[in-house]
Amino acid sequence: MSDIHDNAAEQSVLGAMLLSREAILDVTELVSGGDFYRPDHETIFRTILATHAAGKPVDPVTVSDALTTSGEISQIGGHAYLHTITQAVPTPATATYYADIVARSATRRRLIAAGKQISTMAAAGGDEAELVEIARRAIDQTTKATTGTVQSFGETIDLMIDSLDEDINHHPSPWKALNDIIGGFRPGAVYVVAARPSVGKSVVALQIAKGLTRYGSVAFNSLEMSRNDVQIRAVASDLNIDMTHLIERKLNTTDWAKIRDRRAAWDNVPLYIDDRSSVTITDIKRFARSVNRRRPLAGIVVDYLQLMAQPQGDRRPRHEFVADMSRQLKILAMDMQVPVIALSQLNRSSEQRQDKRPELSDLRESGAIEQDADVVILLHREIMGENRGDLALLVAKNQHGATNVAELTFWGHYSKALDKGISPQADIRAHAS
Repeated sequence: MSDIHDNAAEQSVLGAMLLSREAILDVTELVSGGDFYRPDHETIFRTILATHAAGKPVDPVTVSDALTTSGEISQIGGHAYLHTITQAVPTPATATYYADIVARSATRRRLIAAGKQISTMAAAGGDEAELVEIARRAIDQTTKATTGTVQSFGETIDLMIDSLDEDINHHPSPWKALNDIIGGFRPGAVYVVAARPSVGKSVVALQIAKGLTRYGSVAFNSLEMSRNDVQIRAVASDLNIDMTHLIERKLNTTDWAKIRDRRAAWDNVPLYIDDRSSVTITDIKRFARSVNRRRPLAGIVVDYLQLMAQPQGDRRPRHEFVADMSRQLKILAMDMQVPVIALSQLNRSSEQRQDKRPELSDLRESGAIEQDADVVILLHREIMGENRGDLALLVAKNQHGATNVAELTFWGHYSKALDKGISPQADIRAHAS
């Protein structure tokens, strides 16, 4: 016996399973085939489960016959070894005790293997932040997730009924028309906002981010625009200052007065902007955790998915990489229990249609984006003038409800979109009150 291998415990587990159906059920709650140190023990374990699943009685004779049919009987030491392990177990009632020993020994072996893997990677070099994330995953994989307490529907239904009196735990979007469809942004969910270039993705993303700051901090990953550009858009939207005045540095007296009046209030806006143009998913996770330490997060925004960088040495095709990033953002949302709003490009397919309206199939580079997202919002704009137009938010996927269209008015020169019938001046008055 050693800390990483207990042959007697493995034999006792298998012997108990050969003698008792109840032992089979108890043991499979604690161990799997890969937990056995000896390959022949794993083979016996797998054959016992297959025999049991087929509805046959499990004993040394039936398992021996199955191993003979599969041609594996000689690999496990012959018919005699099955009888040996049945004699090794003191009583089938001790199966869970020995199964726990097997499981703990397997965890130690996985920890040793993970340590060697981490040591090898560290010595080989590479991006340190990425190595830390890989190391964390390696450690996490050393133990199996527990199943938790087994409870029936009837035993847990009262908890759900009690929760009906509570407020829904989500934050509203800046637009009533969209809230009527999706209800708001839920913790742990991923919201994909997708459009062709210059339709308004960044405007929508920034408005969402600013709205979420009412409930906590927001980590805004701007892969396309600089921090200065994001702040110019925010100032234009907050104060109804024409974007061209800010971009071309042609502010008039009224503009400067608006900025002076609002300046102190901006100190209290917990919007944190990372404007590095080449970041990995590791960078996004690290930035989110850093922001969360400053003030609890209310949301994460990524502008946009297709600009995320592949780590050095990652040779996967681009569509596979984007699919993995999509999954990683979903994991991040679940881990931090905040909504993640991820912007995405659409391909050119919609431009070939007569009505130009985008569809889910237009998501660029990966269908996994659609699969991993809880909600997909496609933007479509029909220009009605130089500064104003209809902006349709097509909710093409909604895991929490129905799909529909939220119709807004796009005020491009103020870098904002508003519900139909609300003017920029009314919006300013509403936020000032």
